[in-house]
Amino acid sequence: MLPAFRLELKTPILPGLVCVGKFDGQKTPSLVCATAAGKLFCHTPGEARPGEELRYLNINRKVSSLASGRLDPSLGRDILLVGTPTALLAYDIAENRDVFFRDAPDGANAIVVGQLAGTGAALALVGGNCSIQGFDREGGEAFWTVTGDSVSAMALAGADEQGDSELLVGSDDFEVRCFCGEEVLSETTETDRPTHLVYIDGVAFAYALSNGTVGVYERPGERRWRIKSKHQVTALGVFDLNGDGHHEVVTGWESGRLEVRSDRSGEVLYKDSFRAPIAGILQSDYRSDGRAQLLVCAADGEVRGYLPLSGEAVAAGGALEAQVEEERLREMQQRKQELLYELRQYEDATRREKTGERPPAAAVPKLPDTAVTARLEPSVQDACLHLVLAASHGAVIRAAIATAERIFEGPDGPDGPCNESLAVYAKAPASELRVPLRPSRDVAAEVQVKALVGSRGASAACLVLELSCSLPRYAMYVPAGAGAAEAPQARVSFSFRGDTERVGRWVEEAFGSGGAAGARLAPSGSGQEVGLVSVRDGQPLWIRVSREGEGSIAIHSGSMEVAGEVLQDLAAALGLAELESDVDFPDDMEAFRETLRIVDESNAVRLQLTAEIADASNAAKGLVIEAEDARILGEVRRMREAYKQLQALNGQLIGEHNKRARNQEQLLEALRRVNNMIQKAAKLRVGAPRAQLVAACRAAVKANNIQRLVALIQHGTNATC
Repeated sequence: MLPAFRLELKTPILPGLVCVGKFDGQKTPSLVCATAAGKLFCHTPGEARPGEELRYLNINRKVSSLASGRLDPSLGRDILLVGTPTALLAYDIAENRDVFFRDAPDGANAIVVGQLAGTGAALALVGGNCSIQGFDREGGEAFWTVTGDSVSAMALAGADEQGDSELLVGSDDFEVRCFCGEEVLSETTETDRPTHLVYIDGVAFAYALSNGTVGVYERPGERRWRIKSKHQVTALGVFDLNGDGHHEVVTGWESGRLEVRSDRSGEVLYKDSFRAPIAGILQSDYRSDGRAQLLVCAADGEVRGYLPLSGEAVAAGGALEAQVEEERLREMQQRKQELLYELRQYEDATRREKTGERPPAAAVPKLPDTAVTARLEPSVQDACLHLVLAASHGAVIRAAIATAERIFEGPDGPDGPCNESLAVYAKAPASELRVPLRPSRDVAAEVQVKALVGSRGASAACLVLELSCSLPRYAMYVPAGAGAAEAPQARVSFSFRGDTERVGRWVEEAFGSGGAAGARLAPSGSGQEVGLVSVRDGQPLWIRVSREGEGSIAIHSGSMEVAGEVLQDLAAALGLAELESDVDFPDDMEAFRETLRIVDESNAVRLQLTAEIADASNAAKGLVIEAEDARILGEVRRMREAYKQLQALNGQLIGEHNKRARNQEQLLEALRRVNNMIQKAAKLRVGAPRAQLVAACRAAVKANNIQRLVALIQHGTNATC
């Protein structure tokens, strides 16, 4: 793959902090990149004199995100958006002025520009600490919603006829959510933190994770393909490089490798290499010749532009395709040799059986019609779900490797990245082998198993048999025995006038196929109920259906998150498009009130520290002037005294700065918990009540109305206070 042009900007580029836009209102694009020491530089092809190719902009803050877009259509040009850990700057490069500057207490981890459903105009969408804010062209807050954790990546999906787009959001809780306005359309759980999201077409999108995984989803929850590397992904983009009408997935790695893969199969179509890690992948008509180019920026300042295949590029692409075909042929030849070796082993075993010759220890065992089956058995004592593998015809299972997503806990614990496989071996091989499964969350998964099966005796020769087993979402629950557990007081309840038999069928389908085999609604008082216990942590889960009054359903659980997941699943099964609920989680609400108190105290301390630092800064300026006057007048003693005071004041300023930094960290953590609580409360509603709750909670937070905020979380938008 040969580049159409190459630039050496000779300035380091920070990975992920690159964008391109038409900032002059004409057709000329400019490349903007973040570099060291809080600076940005802008490169416009063909406009600068030799030696003046770059223009610099001092932000004097750490740059955390960078984007550009047509935020104000009346200007007729793009606006540069710069995110920092505490603020958002909109800058007009053409007029060298700030369009607006807004504090962003939740930070600005990712920025995109576009129009969401219900907003009516383009917004600068900023993903921060468990929240997403949308700012209009004047810097006013026109959109706000919450997400499950700190935002790590965002992308806009294709616009409809009205220009509205859906928003893809990746967060630190390993979730990829799709928003339509304030409504969450889907949630897809991954195995690690999403670092890059790129829209392809239709509802398909590409993604990259912090563990080196790259893949494509046909639609949320339905994956086309994925690959994993030991290297980190530093850039991700899409571009129709071979001119077939379909966008290919372009991946940049920390090793400097650039790969172009088919969006359909994940096959490597083209590749190139750089001296430094890839910092950004963009698409633009950078040479203003009417043809879009793929722009690839490296961390050392090298920029290459690639055109869709034509002319010489076709020959270069054909050569690379031939190289890829050769690699495939080598892999197939290796696989052929492996199969031929296995076939020879079978032939030798058959010959020895006919002649009565004793087989060597390494020969493939004869295990006719041997099969391995799998079943699930919960264990409260071991706090896990056992996947029991059983071999037939007297064979023994010596070891097994189970592979699945989001099931096996990683080295960082339940909140860290998951391992994708687990190996188990038997000290004393038997016909059964138990594989412990301990998923930290209630997720459905397909477990692929490779079992090492052999015959009884001293022979070490084994066969590898493959099988799969479906893990239901609520497989970690077992029925609560009579008197074994009581329903928690914490609960969420909502009115339900429908057929209770549908609820019973959902209970049997959701819980009866896993560890809670036989779980079903049973008569209790004026209604029905089912009691369950999680083998993960022993926490009870109760579902009660009441016929009193208009009828209601209550979900009792000690965890708001678990109750929200069960409620969302139940609402989907019952076909409830809108659902308002009443929430009562005393422990969570008490912790929430404490968090709100910390927010108030942290804000008060921040204002006090800001005032003290401002006073000390003014005093420092005065001492500098006094010392300089003394130097000019030759008053050495007075000059030394002034510098001595300045040194003491500087130490005081450093101490105040450290206090402010610690207070800021405490405030951000408290705000994260506030936003997370709003997210959990929103998940206890469905449809319009969910969106209305988020908007009302935001208004209460801005008004600092704690009583109103608590009432909204407990009783929804119908709360009166």
